[in-house]
Amino acid sequence: MKMCKKWLGKLRRPLTALLAAGVVCGSMPAKTQAAWFSDVPYNAWYAEAVEDLSYRGIMNGTGPATFSPFGTISRAEFVAMLARSALDEWELGEYDYRGDFNDVSSGHWANKYINWASEAGVASGTGGGSFSPGRKVTRQDMAVMVVNFAKATGLELPITDGPLMFLDQGSISGYASDSVSQCQRAGIINGYDDLTFRPKGNATRCEAASIYSRFLNRSVQAPYKIIRKRMNGVSLAAVEFDPNLYNTGVAMGEDRVRGGETSRSLFNRLGAEIAVNGAFFDFDTYIPYGTIIDNGRLVTVYNNFSPAKSAITMDSTGHFTVENFRTEVSASLYKQNGTEASAGSLGVNRLPSSAQDGTRIMFTRDWGSSLGFSAKHAAAVDSSGIVTAVYRDQDAPIPQDGYLLAQRGERKWDNFLPEVQVGDQIIWQREYVGASTQDIQLSLGSGPKIVQDGQPYGDYYTYAAEGFELLNTMGDDRRVCIGITYEGKLVILTAYTSLPELSHIMVGMDCESAVNLDGGGSTNLYVDGNWLYGPTDRGLNSVLYFW
Repeated sequence: MKMCKKWLGKLRRPLTALLAAGVVCGSMPAKTQAAWFSDVPYNAWYAEAVEDLSYRGIMNGTGPATFSPFGTISRAEFVAMLARSALDEWELGEYDYRGDFNDVSSGHWANKYINWASEAGVASGTGGGSFSPGRKVTRQDMAVMVVNFAKATGLELPITDGPLMFLDQGSISGYASDSVSQCQRAGIINGYDDLTFRPKGNATRCEAASIYSRFLNRSVQAPYKIIRKRMNGVSLAAVEFDPNLYNTGVAMGEDRVRGGETSRSLFNRLGAEIAVNGAFFDFDTYIPYGTIIDNGRLVTVYNNFSPAKSAITMDSTGHFTVENFRTEVSASLYKQNGTEASAGSLGVNRLPSSAQDGTRIMFTRDWGSSLGFSAKHAAAVDSSGIVTAVYRDQDAPIPQDGYLLAQRGERKWDNFLPEVQVGDQIIWQREYVGASTQDIQLSLGSGPKIVQDGQPYGDYYTYAAEGFELLNTMGDDRRVCIGITYEGKLVILTAYTSLPELSHIMVGMDCESAVNLDGGGSTNLYVDGNWLYGPTDRGLNSVLYFW
């Protein structure tokens, strides 16, 4: 199920534009800047890189006027360079806690940088619970951390050079081979004059400056931005993007309202670039607890707790909002003898509560190929509204085009479906009562709402009105939510926290409105080959995806 929108192309921005805030900037010529360090000649091959990183505040000297270009650089020092280019120092202050490495104390000068790199997946330990902060970083490990940094922040390495086989290619460790290749193809690393790479050799400070400066200036920002940081002591992973750069859709597990499918299977077959789990659902029936609309089509209607229950919606212009509405579906019957009848409060692709349930329900192929139960009355209606078949006291096939209007139990004093005959016409209508627009092309009923008008929203009473129990909202749990910024961008974020705290975090992410999605074991957030959380083995009922 897909919702197509105008493709605007994937805009790319150099990383340098993104680093304008939070780092030291300047416009002095290279000769003047290199003169800061008495041991960096202005015409040295690495002088421009040293100047670049010095002005950004990413790399410091080793003394008041020295840089020590041919000195070695430690793992902690290189990780600090990466961290400073990802977050401001005040944001990195959130990582000043005792981490998991037994050789990095809370008082270690690089503690916060190492904690960020470890949590973001940029750098890992060296085994035995150690990080080895003072160990000299090798040339191949620099390549690995640079590529990990790109993945963790949503950067792309261009392919500008042809593949090169270093004479010592066989000496590159297996875990580093792909990273070295990516950096080489992007023109970020080069071999020595003898065509060797010396992967296990200790990197010098000037080599580190040259490699990282080239990376920052050659990398391009993907259409999305990945954010990994801490806010109010809570670790979060998020993706922010302009939805107008993508096509958008809601998909159901196994393409059925009652389907369940793992995130890995779903996201792969959809070809999603960005995807997140969707609505809450019943574990026994896999029926979703929310109205779902895709490409303007009602996939299923769930009016319980409406209109308090919240949904993320999109109109035909691609504008996203958080809405609270009730979906009213009605039908008008035009018989061949000229008489008319009407029926209101129709369900859409819902399971009748019992054999006695007489609710009139519209079933489409989103439900399956047949009802799966015996209906007291059912009428097959084609895409033009003409009744093509009538069924009594039996299971019935659902038309490929059109729908089946059925009721499982008898309704007293009601002759709407009992009197339907082949050749009659049934025209159905819908209204989104309480919504700001009737032009809803996509909707994913979820909740609770957590941000409204740029302010934290929700408490015990509003959560309960949307059908959520106190136990599921106030305590810490793995959660995922979607917000809309003042600029109209979407922020999809996951964190282990409570709903009230999640509200404050989304406000801190500059969201004007936000709504919670299904969380816990259903949490899955995928971005362009990277799992910000997941994949989990639990079958998902619905997902929101962008491609």
